[in-house]
Amino acid sequence: MRLKPTYIIEKVTDMNLDELKAEGITSLFFDLDNTLMPPKSGKLQDDIAQWLEVVRQTFQVVVLSNNPHFDYMEKVAEELSCPVYAKARKPNTSIALKALKEHNILPQETAMIGDRPLTDIWVGQRLKLITVLVDPLMKHHESQIIKFLRKMERLTVTPAQRSFSSFK
Repeated sequence: MRLKPTYIIEKVTDMNLDELKAEGITSLFFDLDNTLMPPKSGKLQDDIAQWLEVVRQTFQVVVLSNNPHFDYMEKVAEELSCPVYAKARKPNTSIALKALKEHNILPQETAMIGDRPLTDIWVGQRLKLITVLVDPLMKHHESQIIKFLRKMERLTVTPAQRSFSSFK
């Protein structure tokens, strides 16, 4: 199996929001840990918090996380001020489909953004969403085994279909 994200970028703040809007994207589904915030932190980095304020002016934001800890995820929902779905079981599509339905979002108007090819990108591709693969926020602070597993997982990725014309 080869996964081909639509875009590959270093950090969520590198997304060209104008380009996504021009493609008809109105909603952004984000993975949580290592995409929007460091794992188990419950807090956004300042640059990502400021960027999300800009994002919310144009896009509907939803978080789909495989994290199974509902009390932690409730705190995250307060921090992010957006719908958060815990225990999403990505790449299973059931929770993502539930989020689409509950928020009246069309798949063709949605992008899935995350740091894991075999969960985030795969669920996005299964639903025919635009997909954006980001480097993990804490990649330099992970254990050797996690770094190894990420390297193995990235072997499933072929180059992105497109690159953003400029970063914003």
